[in-house]
Amino acid sequence: MKFNKTFLALHAIVFLWGLTPVLGKLITLPALELVWWRLVIAILSLVFYSTYKGIPLQLKWKQVFPLLAWGVVVGLHWYFFYHAIKVSNVSVAMMGFSTLTLCASLVQPILLKKKIISIDVVYGLFILLGLCIISYAEQVYLKGVLFGILAAFTGALFGVYNGSLIQRFHAVQIAFYEFLGALLFISIISMIDTHSIVDFVALPSIENMAYLMVLSVVCTTLAFTWSVEILKKIDAITVIVTNNLEPIYGVLLSLIIFGVSEYMSVQFYMGALILFMAVFSYPFVKNRMETKQ
Repeated sequence: MKFNKTFLALHAIVFLWGLTPVLGKLITLPALELVWWRLVIAILSLVFYSTYKGIPLQLKWKQVFPLLAWGVVVGLHWYFFYHAIKVSNVSVAMMGFSTLTLCASLVQPILLKKKIISIDVVYGLFILLGLCIISYAEQVYLKGVLFGILAAFTGALFGVYNGSLIQRFHAVQIAFYEFLGALLFISIISMIDTHSIVDFVALPSIENMAYLMVLSVVCTTLAFTWSVEILKKIDAITVIVTNNLEPIYGVLLSLIIFGVSEYMSVQFYMGALILFMAVFSYPFVKNRMETKQ
């Protein structure tokens, strides 16, 4: 029962993440500016949450530095993700992002020094096949697919590594310092890009701010800390594979909200079907293989 509740919580988190691309399209700010504001609001909400719960944020410098460094990967992940949406649409960006399983199956053995599991690679290749069909069908949106893949790769990096960090730190501490590192990185990049941070500091419109609050507090602070906490009970690869439902939620929500602008070719949906079949069948096949061993 406890295990089922954990998986239910995990799917609730993934659904919240499925909202993030829709919110990213509704927010009219450029990707870099959107990520900057998301981080600022998320960090403030984390401070409030940690104070309310009595969770200490203080760590030794030798503990803080690696978390800040991994924050750079988090910042890149979010930038790639929202830039993919801005240069294409939600459907295309989410299909590129669905390579998360393939990226995780290659990254986990390297970062955590574990044996490569053949079933992970096989399913990763099925996902790659679906992605190739999508890329061929929607060449006009190729940039969106590429940035979606980069978002998946960076997401797999910190997603897998957080699985080891949760054994040493509280989820709120991990989120706070990774977000802080991401904010510092995005601020530096913005100053290099525009030679000013004034545009980022200027308050967004009321509508954009409302969407940013939902994105930052509910879909970031709540979902991120919750997901890291779940890593205590479920291994990182299972969390990442379940996270492949995010493209499904994202695409369905975008079709409902944005309509015609999200309609794609028949070949696109053929490729998407391969991806979705791989995502849904993976847990059952892997569970059966582990039971036989």
